[in-house]
Amino acid sequence: MNVSILGAGNMGTALAHVLAAQGHRVAAWDHFPEVVADIRMRHENPRFLPGVSLHPAIRACDTALECVAGAGLVIICVPSAFVGGILEPLGYGLEPHAILLNVAKGFAPGTSETMPGLLRQLAPGHPCVHLAGPAIATEFARGRITSVVMASRSPAAARKVAETFAGNIFLPSVTDDLTGAALGGILKNIYAILLGCLERIGDNSRNLEAAVITACMTEMADIAMAHAAERETIFGLSGLGDLIATATSPDSHNRKFGQSLASGTASDNPGWLPEGVRVCEPICSIAAEKQIPAPMAEWVLKSISGEAPTLESLIHTLRIANVPLG
Repeated sequence: MNVSILGAGNMGTALAHVLAAQGHRVAAWDHFPEVVADIRMRHENPRFLPGVSLHPAIRACDTALECVAGAGLVIICVPSAFVGGILEPLGYGLEPHAILLNVAKGFAPGTSETMPGLLRQLAPGHPCVHLAGPAIATEFARGRITSVVMASRSPAAARKVAETFAGNIFLPSVTDDLTGAALGGILKNIYAILLGCLERIGDNSRNLEAAVITACMTEMADIAMAHAAERETIFGLSGLGDLIATATSPDSHNRKFGQSLASGTASDNPGWLPEGVRVCEPICSIAAEKQIPAPMAEWVLKSISGEAPTLESLIHTLRIANVPLG
């Protein structure tokens, strides 16, 4: 298949590398010209995926319009805040049969609209599939087997994308619970920040870590299922699986941010905010509107807003969440 990847960051570059290795014709574009130049000239992306020699068949494009030309699958790999600004001008450049695959885990800026919903608005008539599950770019780029979920209201589109990904690296499954898959990917980033904080303040207690993950998973399921997500989705790879991977992986951007938050160094890089920061306030508002208790997410929001994360405040929050601590 002709595959276009918009956004050659960590995830986009890793996807380009694996899909090209599987024989697909892959074109990639990025906002940063130096990233495009490195992929084209050196077959590397030292800025976003250092240490990986990229497949030489990846075609690096200077413009997004050039990148999507002729593509049957267009993969959106930019942060949620930039999806609209990049995709909207490309409407006329998309092939009529093109399937859109969303990778961004967040809401449309200033709204509670998920990325698949935004893509349907920006590119009506194009089937939209959402990539869910515990995919860690630095892992599958180095050949580690990775289970993913393709979620779509179009079963045919989900199967088509799953077939495109299936190979020695990716083990894809499909679901029609698009809401659950999208919300699972949004929510887990918040709790990954919390687990990052815990690594710094929790005295390396696996017991406490287990209690926190249990509380976060319960809260995550309550919020998602209140929005018609299916239980099996939230307790499957798209929810629980993604939470475990993102909350515990040393390569997780959200976990790293939590570590810096608890260490008091988060302000050292003010221009970089992971998706968990962007979605925390709207998720807390959504939970309040639905009258769903969300003390764990609220603890993260307070920490992001400047209140120092402490073990004492976290233990208090766990008690509010009715976690039995003795």
